[in-house]
Amino acid sequence: MRVTIKPHLKHYFCLLQEQLECDNPSEVLNYLLTDLKLKGYSFLADYQYVPNVQKPVQKNQPLPQDDIPQNEDPIIKRLSALLEDF
Repeated sequence: MRVTIKPHLKHYFCLLQEQLECDNPSEVLNYLLTDLKLKGYSFLADYQYVPNVQKPVQKNQPLPQDDIPQNEDPIIKRLSALLEDF
């Protein structure tokens, strides 16, 4: 996760960085968050998880045979007549 320190807080984090002898401000933030966690502070105490339920996707259903347009080609009609007689 990436966190951006607001410009008006950079001076505060730089002073903490010097006091804690850290290499960068993200280490200061990690230290502060770990300290809060060890003291029992919970960032998610009031957070209620609401799952994102996705509606099932409807599959395309085949068209009934009556809805399929019929070919009016005379050759196809003759072939179908031959197949029926066969």
